[in-house]
Amino acid sequence: MKILILCDHYPLSPRVMKIRDSIMQQVHNSEVVIFCWNRKNENIMEDFIYSFNENSEYGNKKKYLFGFLHFKKNAREFIKKYSPDYIHSIDISMLLVASKLKREYKIIYEVYDIKFLRSSFVNKIRELIEVNLINKGVESIVYASPFFDIYYKKLGVHKEHTIINNKPNKLVLNLQSDYMNKYREGLKDKLVIGFVGNIRHKEILMNLISAAAPYKDVCILLSGDGASLKDIVQEVKLNNYNLNVVHTGRYDVKDLNSIYSCCNYIWAAYPNKNINVKYAVSNKYYESIAYKRKIIVSEKTYLSEEVILNNIGYFVNPYDREMISELILNLKKNYISDEFPDVKPTFWEDDARNLCEVYTL
Repeated sequence: MKILILCDHYPLSPRVMKIRDSIMQQVHNSEVVIFCWNRKNENIMEDFIYSFNENSEYGNKKKYLFGFLHFKKNAREFIKKYSPDYIHSIDISMLLVASKLKREYKIIYEVYDIKFLRSSFVNKIRELIEVNLINKGVESIVYASPFFDIYYKKLGVHKEHTIINNKPNKLVLNLQSDYMNKYREGLKDKLVIGFVGNIRHKEILMNLISAAAPYKDVCILLSGDGASLKDIVQEVKLNNYNLNVVHTGRYDVKDLNSIYSCCNYIWAAYPNKNINVKYAVSNKYYESIAYKRKIIVSEKTYLSEEVILNNIGYFVNPYDREMISELILNLKKNYISDEFPDVKPTFWEDDARNLCEVYTL
């Protein structure tokens, strides 16, 4: 069985690699290649990856549109040449590429994120186009959150689907490193709230940092890199918040155990004005269960309901600094006795076995 994965980035995200590996493990006699949009024109090392290479700025809408049209043309030429049995289209842009060709292949649509657009009018057009493409040409859907099905059913989508959450691999619990050794002494006897991942959403992270600033025994641990890091570092220095913030930099999967062991709580409160955040489940949710650390998420989301139901964390309005301050004050009083409940972790492998039901000839 020949399977082609279409994705709009390179280097590939960990999820794309995990999807490919899992298909090959679960689907007998499968050949899985990837055609990607290499927007930074980087050298491609993997022999199973084909690409359209182009220097294209992220965030430039005009360049993105022209670049996408070129990518679409090249991707369709590759599809005709490769002649796959299935195309695994990741997100709506790749669904646009795979759709409306005279084809023998079946389309699997993976919804990793809901592509929410700020303009309600433009977002409505996006929804109409997406639903039309799904109902006319998609064989089955892979959702990255169990709550995405609620959203799409409201739009009139009733396709067969499976859920493959952003869970960690089982092996990560056994990985060890000394990543946090140089920070441990400075974090000792402090309430540590950790943010682990892509550092974005400056306003929200600064709300957290400024809420912690009055307390010498509270530390915000930032592990990762991202578009907002430089601005956050500058604002931390400007406001003399340095004593409350530790930034460790980039990390690897093997370092997660070390990072989580230094945290009392995990911050995963994202912009809940975004539809995607309302329905999505952060990978930090599953990691926090695996490493037995309570999590802080955004209110008015399906994830917040799940967190409270299982007694594994708290919710806040990420834009309300006073509410965050009240939570920190409460955590300061109780964090030593705030034990993690007996919740069994689940892993990527538990969901990935369902791929054998998605890919059948």
